[in-house]
Amino acid sequence: MKKALIIITLLSNIAFAQEKKEEPKKNVNAKDEPSVQAAMIYNSLQRNEETGGGTGVVRTYDLRYEGMQGTPYFIDEWLSGQLVFTNGDAGKKSHLLKYNTQTKELLMKRPQGDSIIIFPNQITAFTINDVSKNVSYPFVKVENLKADGGTVPVCFLMVLYKNKSSLLKYVSKNILKANYQGGYSADRRYDSYVDNSQYFIRKTDNSLVKVKLKKSSVLDALEDKKVEIEAFIKKENLSFKNDIDVAKVLAYYDSL
Repeated sequence: MKKALIIITLLSNIAFAQEKKEEPKKNVNAKDEPSVQAAMIYNSLQRNEETGGGTGVVRTYDLRYEGMQGTPYFIDEWLSGQLVFTNGDAGKKSHLLKYNTQTKELLMKRPQGDSIIIFPNQITAFTINDVSKNVSYPFVKVENLKADGGTVPVCFLMVLYKNKSSLLKYVSKNILKANYQGGYSADRRYDSYVDNSQYFIRKTDNSLVKVKLKKSSVLDALEDKKVEIEAFIKKENLSFKNDIDVAKVLAYYDSL
């Protein structure tokens, strides 16, 4: 009996000693401590700003966000171009231009190195020249454009074809937000500019008709000569995989 009591006492003392035993300290690089603390403070403040206050509880964050990809500009670099002013002056002088397809603003770089916004009420059109590709891109001003997402008060549409009728491209980009959190996320860790361009046919009465790169959409827009256009599409085996096919249809339409 005494022997059993002695064994129980020894086991109790061992268990108590294990409970009191301190966890070994982790090795922490002293150089890393300030950055870790700064990150915790930053994340805490960011959370407080988002929620309108803090609870004093340390939170964890997914820091895999990789920033923004792409550009809001039609062409990202400064290229030479010409302006057509509201008074009719075509302006032969070249300027360095950029067109922001998200804000619909035309920027001009000044000789001193800074840039200014050309107000839409000053011009009716402009052209951007890509000398490296030997291509020019003419744009015309359009007001109150009824596009997907609502009416755009003023913007510039790129002219792809022009005769009696015209094919115009509303060059536009939207921001696609990052999506990498949650069980059904796309694991896209960056915001990006995505193309949201749309096409319009300007008919002889100056009306604008929105079209898609589809046979049915183009036929609906040119319904006054639908039979002839449909026969032309079949003869030329047009697939409407790009805007060139729509321009070919309009050229034929104008010839009728």
